[in-house]
Amino acid sequence: MKALYKTFFVVFVVFSSSCATIIGGNKYYAHVHIENHPNASISYKGVPEGYGSAIFKVPRSEANNFTITVSEENCEKQNFTFKQRKIRGWALAGTLLTWTTLVNGIIPLPIGLVVDLGTGALWRPDIMEKGVSKIDIKNYNYVITNYNCAPKEKMPAVIPADPGNSKSKADRLFELKILLERGILTQDEFDKEKKKILDEP
Repeated sequence: MKALYKTFFVVFVVFSSSCATIIGGNKYYAHVHIENHPNASISYKGVPEGYGSAIFKVPRSEANNFTITVSEENCEKQNFTFKQRKIRGWALAGTLLTWTTLVNGIIPLPIGLVVDLGTGALWRPDIMEKGVSKIDIKNYNYVITNYNCAPKEKMPAVIPADPGNSKSKADRLFELKILLERGILTQDEFDKEKKKILDEP
């Protein structure tokens, strides 16, 4: 029983205190800035985070698929996705050195590496990607310089109904009959106009 408790304690300690997870954590703060658009709304995963500038947490594992939605009043929403990430080299080295154990005194078992890869703690945004820069290990800047307010597509103008069509079919047929009787319309013209009215929805 004591051995079981000891095993549980060791596993708990390892999973809660791997090197990369401790130093920097499995999330970082994204400092997003929309250049020249202080009123632009910034959303992440559908959640509004601020206007013009915003700071919020992002899982390190998603640094290569980090999408920001930007919009302004009377403008279409635009998505900006950052697609590059890098391994935190020093954190990887620290994890391997600190949290690798030997099985039977021979086979190295990188327990910390498994934990950090599982939590995503070993990743960071790639500062070589346009618009990305590093503040410190837990903070990264994202500057969006190519946002342009694209006006929303306007609804097509409603074409007013023909005033002549505002009358009922019965009224219009009656008027046609009068025009026929007065000789203003020929029988052929009357029949054509009558058919048009009757075929209307």
